[in-house]
Amino acid sequence: MKIVFCTKGDRLLASSRTRAHLIADYLRTQGYDASSVHIKTRPWWSLSAQRWSELQSNWRLLKSLGKEDVLYLHKATDQVDFMVLVLLRRWLFGRGYVFDFDDAIFLPTRKRAFKAWLMIKWAQAVIVGSHYLQEYALRFNKNSHVISAPIDTVDTYLPAAKRVDDPRVRIGWTGAAVHTENMKLIIEPLQRLVNEGHKLVFVQLGGGEKIHDLFGSVEGLSLEFVPSLPWSEPKEVVKHMQQFDIGVMPLQKTEFNRGKDGWKAKEYMGCGVATVLSNWGENPYIVNDKVNGLLPDTQEEWYEDLKKLITNKDYRKKIGDAGRAHIDAEFSYRAFMPKLQAFIGAKN
Repeated sequence: MKIVFCTKGDRLLASSRTRAHLIADYLRTQGYDASSVHIKTRPWWSLSAQRWSELQSNWRLLKSLGKEDVLYLHKATDQVDFMVLVLLRRWLFGRGYVFDFDDAIFLPTRKRAFKAWLMIKWAQAVIVGSHYLQEYALRFNKNSHVISAPIDTVDTYLPAAKRVDDPRVRIGWTGAAVHTENMKLIIEPLQRLVNEGHKLVFVQLGGGEKIHDLFGSVEGLSLEFVPSLPWSEPKEVVKHMQQFDIGVMPLQKTEFNRGKDGWKAKEYMGCGVATVLSNWGENPYIVNDKVNGLLPDTQEEWYEDLKKLITNKDYRKKIGDAGRAHIDAEFSYRAFMPKLQAFIGAKN
């Protein structure tokens, strides 16, 4: 049996990397015939020879899959040509597929909602990254389930073997420039903490100049900015993450953010880093507040939670250790594999 993951993006796109490419890599280490393919997006009006060549190539890929093989689609709603081929294969030949998504791909337009509806309705099974997305998918497909993207807690996401020598408390974040509005949530709490005399450094991995300038507005806050990393190589990113004292994941309370699967939090926690994340969306399903992470609701709670971690090193370690144990038990590949097998019918 073959398992083919067809993805929206290549390994540089975080969601495609974590929910398709890396899973295919892991499955191969476990003896499965698994592969991942980036399906490129072309404008619907394009009449290029390249588009025609890709259409033929994608059809050959679909024809190569037998009845026992698994076609696993990740966010395949922007790749319209491929989407049409998959649906024709479903309607004409009865060949099914698993549809996976971890963002609110049905927002904000009717066109996006229609494409999401089509792919969800006709899927044999739907796998989503959050309970909010499951609520949406269940309206159109009763075989819809939450399976969170797994963390490699054996070889990649591990506590630091050696810490950097820094007397300051290192508050870290990783992400993309689209999170600028989310990051504004913690500017005022950080300014208050710095004004009180706490020695802090904000470590930013990615995210662009706009977010860097935003944190530059906090007077007295030291900054470390790593603008680019080899994102397709998780171990290179983890080397920086392991040196956080506190990891943060602020989210504004928007409908789109309700669909986020909490990947950043799982990364921090896998590294044994005390994690603070907004009490929104999937985050409360990942963290038990004040047990293995902190879930502030307001800017005042962000200030209070950060202050407690900043001023109490033992408490930081307690939360970090508990978070690490929780991720290893609930979100590791060991925990993930039985869930995936149940929905793809895979037998090793």
